Amino acid sequence: MRLLCGLLAIFVLAGCHRERRLSSPPAVSSRIATVAVKRAPGPLIRTLLGQVAYDPAASAQVMARIPALSVVSIRVFAGDRVARGETVMVLKSPDFLSAESELASVLDNPGRKSPGHGGGIRILAEQKLRLLGASRKEIERLERTRRPVDRYEVRSPLSGTLIRLGPAEGAQVRKGDLLFEVSDLSRLWIQAFLYPGEERGIRPGESVEVVALHEGKSSGTGRILRIAPFIDPRTRTIPLRIAIDNPRGLFRPDSWVRIRVPVEGGSGSPLLLVPERSVVRMKNRETAVFLVRNGAPPSLLPVKVFGRLGPDVEVRGDFRDGDRVVTEGLLPLLSGAGS
Repeated sequence: MRLLCGLLAIFVLAGCHRERRLSSPPAVSSRIATVAVKRAPGPLIRTLLGQVAYDPAASAQVMARIPALSVVSIRVFAGDRVARGETVMVLKSPDFLSAESELASVLDNPGRKSPGHGGGIRILAEQKLRLLGASRKEIERLERTRRPVDRYEVRSPLSGTLIRLGPAEGAQVRKGDLLFEVSDLSRLWIQAFLYPGEERGIRPGESVEVVALHEGKSSGTGRILRIAPFIDPRTRTIPLRIAIDNPRGLFRPDSWVRIRVPVEGGSGSPLLLVPERSVVRMKNRETAVFLVRNGAPPSLLPVKVFGRLGPDVEVRGDFRDGDRVVTEGLLPLLSGAGS
Protein backbone atom coordinates (compact mmCIF):
# COMPACT_ATOMS: atom_id res chain seq x y z
CA MET A 1 0.00 0.00 0.00
CA ARG A 2 2.85 2.38 0.84
CA LEU A 3 4.50 1.56 -2.51
CA LEU A 4 1.27 2.27 -4.40
CA CYS A 5 0.89 5.69 -2.77
CA GLY A 6 4.50 6.55 -3.67
CA LEU A 7 3.98 5.71 -7.37
CA LEU A 8 0.76 7.74 -7.45
CA ALA A 9 2.55 10.80 -6.04
CA ILE A 10 5.30 10.50 -8.67
CA PHE A 11 2.71 10.46 -11.53
CA VAL A 12 0.89 13.51 -10.13
CA LEU A 13 4.11 15.53 -9.82
CA ALA A 14 5.20 14.59 -13.40
CA GLY A 15 1.81 15.65 -14.81
CA CYS A 16 1.96 19.01 -13.07
CA HIS A 17 5.47 19.65 -14.41
CA ARG A 18 4.38 18.71 -17.96
CA GLU A 19 1.35 21.05 -17.72
CA ARG A 20 3.57 23.97 -16.64
CA ARG A 21 6.01 23.27 -19.51
CA LEU A 22 3.25 23.23 -22.17
CA SER A 23 1.62 26.40 -20.92
CA SER A 24 4.83 28.49 -21.21
CA PRO A 25 5.10 30.74 -24.36
CA PRO A 26 7.19 29.37 -27.22
CA ALA A 27 10.63 30.84 -27.55
CA VAL A 28 11.63 32.80 -30.64
CA SER A 29 13.59 30.67 -33.11
CA SER A 30 17.36 31.10 -32.84
CA ARG A 31 17.54 31.12 -36.67
CA ILE A 32 15.90 34.55 -36.86
CA ALA A 33 18.33 37.32 -37.81
CA THR A 34 17.64 41.03 -37.41
CA VAL A 35 19.26 44.32 -38.46
CA ALA A 36 18.86 47.83 -37.12
CA VAL A 37 16.62 50.32 -38.90
CA LYS A 38 18.60 53.26 -40.35
CA ARG A 39 17.58 56.74 -41.34
CA ALA A 40 17.58 57.35 -45.12
CA PRO A 41 19.98 60.06 -46.34
CA GLY A 42 19.01 62.97 -48.60
CA PRO A 43 15.61 63.92 -50.03
CA LEU A 44 12.70 61.62 -50.69
CA ILE A 45 13.37 59.53 -53.81
CA ARG A 46 10.74 57.33 -55.41
CA THR A 47 12.01 54.43 -57.54
CA LEU A 48 9.90 53.28 -60.50
CA LEU A 49 10.19 50.75 -63.28
CA GLY A 50 9.77 52.04 -66.81
CA GLN A 51 9.91 50.82 -70.40
CA VAL A 52 11.81 52.60 -73.16
CA ALA A 53 9.74 53.59 -76.20
CA TYR A 54 10.19 55.50 -79.46
CA ASP A 55 9.68 59.25 -79.39
CA PRO A 56 6.82 59.92 -81.87
CA ALA A 57 8.20 63.41 -82.52
CA ALA A 58 11.48 61.80 -83.68
CA SER A 59 9.85 58.96 -85.64
CA ALA A 60 8.01 58.66 -88.95
CA GLN A 61 5.92 56.01 -90.68
CA VAL A 62 6.16 56.23 -94.46
CA MET A 63 3.05 55.02 -96.26
CA ALA A 64 2.58 54.36 -99.97
CA ARG A 65 1.07 57.47 -101.57
CA ILE A 66 0.25 55.63 -104.81
CA PRO A 67 -0.14 51.94 -105.70
CA ALA A 68 2.77 50.07 -107.23
CA LEU A 69 2.99 46.89 -109.27
CA SER A 70 6.06 45.73 -107.37
CA VAL A 71 8.96 46.67 -105.11
CA VAL A 72 11.88 46.83 -107.52
CA SER A 73 14.64 47.13 -104.92
CA ILE A 74 15.26 47.77 -101.21
CA ARG A 75 18.44 49.66 -100.36
CA VAL A 76 18.20 49.99 -96.57
CA PHE A 77 17.10 47.34 -94.08
CA ALA A 78 15.90 47.28 -90.48
CA GLY A 79 18.67 48.33 -88.10
CA ASP A 80 20.56 50.35 -90.73
CA ARG A 81 21.24 54.03 -90.40
CA VAL A 82 19.57 56.27 -92.97
CA ALA A 83 20.02 59.95 -93.78
CA ARG A 84 17.23 62.38 -94.49
CA GLY A 85 16.35 62.23 -98.19
CA GLU A 86 18.14 58.91 -98.72
CA THR A 87 16.35 56.39 -100.96
CA VAL A 88 15.08 53.41 -98.98
CA MET A 89 13.22 51.53 -101.73
CA VAL A 90 12.25 51.82 -105.39
CA LEU A 91 8.75 50.97 -106.61
CA LYS A 92 7.40 50.33 -110.08
CA SER A 93 4.26 52.45 -110.37
CA PRO A 94 2.12 53.20 -113.48
CA ASP A 95 0.56 56.10 -111.53
CA PHE A 96 3.98 57.71 -111.10
CA LEU A 97 4.64 57.21 -114.82
CA SER A 98 1.34 58.96 -115.55
CA ALA A 99 2.25 61.92 -113.32
CA GLU A 100 5.66 62.28 -114.99
CA SER A 101 4.05 62.04 -118.42
CA GLU A 102 1.76 64.95 -117.54
CA LEU A 103 4.71 67.18 -116.68
CA ALA A 104 6.65 66.03 -119.76
CA SER A 105 3.63 66.90 -121.93
CA VAL A 106 3.48 70.38 -120.40
CA LEU A 107 7.22 70.84 -120.96
CA ASP A 108 6.83 69.82 -124.59
CA ASN A 109 3.97 72.27 -125.12
CA PRO A 110 5.27 75.44 -126.82
CA GLY A 111 2.72 77.53 -124.89
CA ARG A 112 4.12 76.57 -121.48
CA LYS A 113 5.70 80.04 -121.07
CA SER A 114 2.32 81.78 -121.27
CA PRO A 115 1.78 83.39 -117.87
CA GLY A 116 -1.97 82.93 -118.03
CA HIS A 117 -2.21 79.26 -118.97
CA GLY A 118 0.87 77.14 -119.53
CA GLY A 119 2.76 78.36 -116.46
CA GLY A 120 -0.09 77.46 -114.12
CA ILE A 121 -0.43 73.97 -115.60
CA ARG A 122 3.29 73.36 -115.20
CA ILE A 123 3.18 74.41 -111.54
CA LEU A 124 0.28 72.03 -110.91
CA ALA A 125 2.07 69.16 -112.67
CA GLU A 126 5.22 69.75 -110.59
CA GLN A 127 3.23 69.97 -107.37
CA LYS A 128 1.55 66.66 -108.15
CA LEU A 129 4.94 64.98 -108.56
CA ARG A 130 6.20 66.54 -105.32
CA LEU A 131 3.15 65.30 -103.44
CA LEU A 132 3.96 61.81 -104.67
CA GLY A 133 7.47 62.17 -103.25
CA ALA A 134 9.50 63.18 -106.31
CA SER A 135 12.66 65.12 -105.48
CA ARG A 136 13.95 68.26 -107.15
CA LYS A 137 16.64 66.10 -108.72
CA GLU A 138 14.01 63.88 -110.39
CA ILE A 139 12.10 66.88 -111.75
CA GLU A 140 15.31 68.35 -113.14
CA ARG A 141 16.07 65.00 -114.79
CA LEU A 142 12.62 65.03 -116.40
CA GLU A 143 13.10 68.64 -117.57
CA ARG A 144 16.40 67.66 -119.14
CA THR A 145 15.48 64.35 -120.77
CA ARG A 146 11.70 64.72 -121.27
CA ARG A 147 11.50 60.95 -120.73
CA PRO A 148 9.03 59.87 -118.02
CA VAL A 149 9.78 56.70 -116.03
CA ASP A 150 7.71 54.41 -113.83
CA ARG A 151 10.38 54.07 -111.12
CA TYR A 152 9.17 55.67 -107.89
CA GLU A 153 11.93 56.30 -105.31
CA VAL A 154 10.74 56.40 -101.68
CA ARG A 155 13.03 58.42 -99.40
CA SER A 156 13.42 58.78 -95.66
CA PRO A 157 11.82 61.95 -94.25
CA LEU A 158 14.40 62.18 -91.44
CA SER A 159 17.80 60.90 -90.34
CA GLY A 160 17.75 57.95 -87.97
CA THR A 161 17.54 54.17 -87.83
CA LEU A 162 15.20 52.06 -89.94
CA ILE A 163 13.22 50.15 -87.32
CA ARG A 164 10.61 48.46 -89.50
CA LEU A 165 10.32 47.45 -93.13
CA GLY A 166 6.99 46.66 -94.77
CA PRO A 167 6.94 44.86 -98.14
CA ALA A 168 9.67 42.61 -99.49
CA GLU A 169 11.21 42.91 -102.92
CA GLY A 170 8.76 41.88 -105.65
CA ALA A 171 5.68 42.52 -103.48
CA GLN A 172 2.74 44.49 -104.78
CA VAL A 173 1.92 47.70 -102.93
CA ARG A 174 -1.47 49.31 -102.42
CA LYS A 175 -2.08 52.93 -101.62
CA GLY A 176 -1.81 53.44 -97.85
CA ASP A 177 0.39 50.37 -97.18
CA LEU A 178 3.20 50.83 -94.66
CA LEU A 179 6.51 50.93 -96.52
CA PHE A 180 8.91 51.52 -93.63
CA GLU A 181 9.33 53.23 -90.26
CA VAL A 182 12.34 55.28 -89.22
CA SER A 183 13.22 56.77 -85.83
CA ASP A 184 15.97 58.92 -84.37
CA LEU A 185 17.10 56.76 -81.44
CA SER A 186 19.07 59.59 -79.88
CA ARG A 187 15.72 60.83 -78.56
CA LEU A 188 13.52 58.38 -76.67
CA TRP A 189 10.53 58.23 -74.37
CA ILE A 190 10.15 56.21 -71.18
CA GLN A 191 6.73 55.02 -70.08
CA ALA A 192 6.41 54.55 -66.31
CA PHE A 193 3.44 54.11 -63.99
CA LEU A 194 2.46 55.50 -60.60
CA TYR A 195 -0.07 54.07 -58.19
CA PRO A 196 -2.81 56.54 -57.25
CA GLY A 197 -1.50 58.83 -54.53
CA GLU A 198 2.14 58.45 -55.54
CA GLU A 199 1.91 61.37 -57.97
CA ARG A 200 1.86 63.87 -55.10
CA GLY A 201 5.09 65.86 -55.01
CA ILE A 202 6.10 64.91 -58.60
CA ARG A 203 6.07 67.75 -61.11
CA PRO A 204 6.43 67.88 -64.93
CA GLY A 205 9.78 69.27 -66.00
CA GLU A 206 11.71 67.67 -63.13
CA SER A 207 14.93 65.80 -63.88
CA VAL A 208 15.08 62.10 -63.06
CA GLU A 209 17.87 59.52 -63.05
CA VAL A 210 17.41 56.60 -65.46
CA VAL A 211 19.42 53.37 -65.07
CA ALA A 212 19.32 50.46 -67.54
CA LEU A 213 18.37 47.19 -65.86
CA HIS A 214 20.46 45.06 -68.21
CA GLU A 215 23.59 47.02 -67.24
CA GLY A 216 23.54 48.97 -64.00
CA LYS A 217 26.38 51.27 -65.09
CA SER A 218 24.40 52.63 -68.06
CA SER A 219 22.62 55.67 -66.70
CA GLY A 220 21.32 58.97 -67.99
CA THR A 221 19.17 61.93 -67.06
CA GLY A 222 15.58 62.25 -68.23
CA ARG A 223 12.89 64.89 -67.86
CA ILE A 224 9.26 64.35 -66.88
CA LEU A 225 7.06 65.42 -69.78
CA ARG A 226 3.61 64.61 -68.49
CA ILE A 227 1.73 62.98 -65.64
CA ALA A 228 -1.52 61.63 -67.04
CA PRO A 229 -4.70 63.19 -65.59
CA PHE A 230 -6.41 59.78 -65.65
CA ILE A 231 -5.97 56.22 -64.38
CA ASP A 232 -5.27 53.46 -66.90
CA PRO A 233 -8.26 51.09 -66.51
CA ARG A 234 -6.16 48.04 -67.41
CA THR A 235 -3.40 48.51 -64.82
CA ARG A 236 -5.17 50.89 -62.40
CA THR A 237 -2.07 53.09 -62.49
CA ILE A 238 -1.26 56.63 -63.60
CA PRO A 239 0.94 56.77 -66.76
CA LEU A 240 4.07 58.88 -66.50
CA ARG A 241 5.93 60.05 -69.63
CA ILE A 242 9.66 60.84 -69.51
CA ALA A 243 11.92 62.13 -72.30
CA ILE A 244 15.58 61.14 -72.39
CA ASP A 245 18.46 62.02 -74.70
CA ASN A 246 20.31 58.93 -75.92
CA PRO A 247 23.29 60.16 -78.00
CA ARG A 248 25.53 57.21 -77.05
CA GLY A 249 22.85 54.58 -77.62
CA LEU A 250 22.87 53.31 -74.03
CA PHE A 251 19.13 52.69 -74.04
CA ARG A 252 17.16 50.59 -76.50
CA PRO A 253 13.42 50.71 -77.20
CA ASP A 254 11.33 48.08 -75.37
CA SER A 255 14.01 47.57 -72.69
CA TRP A 256 13.28 48.09 -68.99
CA VAL A 257 14.88 50.78 -66.87
CA ARG A 258 14.84 51.92 -63.26
CA ILE A 259 13.85 55.54 -62.65
CA ARG A 260 14.71 57.55 -59.54
CA VAL A 261 12.25 60.41 -59.16
CA PRO A 262 12.76 63.18 -56.57
CA VAL A 263 9.63 64.04 -54.63
CA GLU A 264 9.06 67.63 -53.57
CA GLY A 265 7.89 68.45 -50.07
CA GLY A 266 8.23 64.99 -48.60
CA SER A 267 6.12 65.63 -45.53
CA GLY A 268 5.40 63.27 -42.66
CA SER A 269 7.73 61.03 -40.71
CA PRO A 270 11.30 60.64 -42.00
CA LEU A 271 12.24 57.93 -44.46
CA LEU A 272 14.07 54.95 -43.05
CA LEU A 273 16.21 52.25 -44.65
CA VAL A 274 15.58 48.53 -44.19
CA PRO A 275 16.97 45.62 -46.23
CA GLU A 276 14.79 44.81 -49.21
CA ARG A 277 14.64 41.15 -48.17
CA SER A 278 12.97 42.16 -44.87
CA VAL A 279 9.87 43.58 -46.62
CA VAL A 280 7.02 41.11 -47.12
CA ARG A 281 3.81 41.46 -49.12
CA MET A 282 0.66 40.39 -47.37
CA LYS A 283 -2.52 38.88 -48.84
CA ASN A 284 -4.15 42.31 -49.04
CA ARG A 285 -1.18 43.46 -51.18
CA GLU A 286 0.06 45.72 -48.38
CA THR A 287 3.76 45.71 -47.45
CA ALA A 288 5.06 45.10 -43.94
CA VAL A 289 8.09 44.11 -41.89
CA PHE A 290 8.50 41.99 -38.77
CA LEU A 291 9.60 44.39 -36.06
CA VAL A 292 11.66 43.51 -32.98
CA ARG A 293 11.43 46.15 -30.25
CA ASN A 294 13.06 46.03 -26.81
CA GLY A 295 13.75 42.30 -27.11
CA ALA A 296 10.06 41.41 -27.50
CA PRO A 297 8.96 38.71 -30.00
CA PRO A 298 8.66 39.88 -33.64
CA SER A 299 5.43 41.69 -34.53
CA LEU A 300 4.05 42.67 -37.90
CA LEU A 301 4.37 46.39 -38.76
CA PRO A 302 2.77 47.83 -41.95
CA VAL A 303 5.12 50.06 -43.98
CA LYS A 304 4.94 52.04 -47.22
CA VAL A 305 7.81 51.53 -49.66
CA PHE A 306 8.99 54.63 -51.53
CA GLY A 307 12.22 53.73 -53.31
CA ARG A 308 15.35 51.63 -53.51
CA LEU A 309 18.86 52.51 -52.40
CA GLY A 310 21.32 49.70 -53.15
CA PRO A 311 20.27 46.55 -51.24
CA ASP A 312 17.93 48.61 -49.04
CA VAL A 313 14.53 50.17 -49.60
CA GLU A 314 13.21 53.48 -48.32
CA VAL A 315 10.16 52.98 -46.11
CA ARG A 316 7.93 54.96 -43.79
CA GLY A 317 6.12 53.47 -40.81
CA ASP A 318 5.60 53.61 -37.05
CA PHE A 319 9.25 53.06 -36.09
CA ARG A 320 11.12 54.11 -32.95
CA ASP A 321 14.77 54.50 -32.07
CA GLY A 322 16.47 51.15 -31.57
CA ASP A 323 13.97 49.16 -33.64
CA ARG A 324 15.19 46.17 -35.62
CA VAL A 325 13.63 44.21 -38.48
CA VAL A 326 13.79 40.50 -39.23
CA THR A 327 15.84 39.57 -42.31
CA GLU A 328 16.15 35.79 -41.93
CA GLY A 329 13.63 33.24 -40.71
CA LEU A 330 10.61 35.01 -42.17
CA LEU A 331 8.72 31.89 -43.31
CA PRO A 332 7.74 30.66 -39.82
CA LEU A 333 6.70 34.19 -38.89
CA LEU A 334 4.61 34.56 -42.03
CA SER A 335 2.89 31.23 -41.33
CA GLY A 336 2.04 32.40 -37.84
CA ALA A 337 0.74 35.73 -39.17
CA GLY A 338 -1.59 33.95 -41.59
CA SER A 339 -0.31 35.85 -44.65
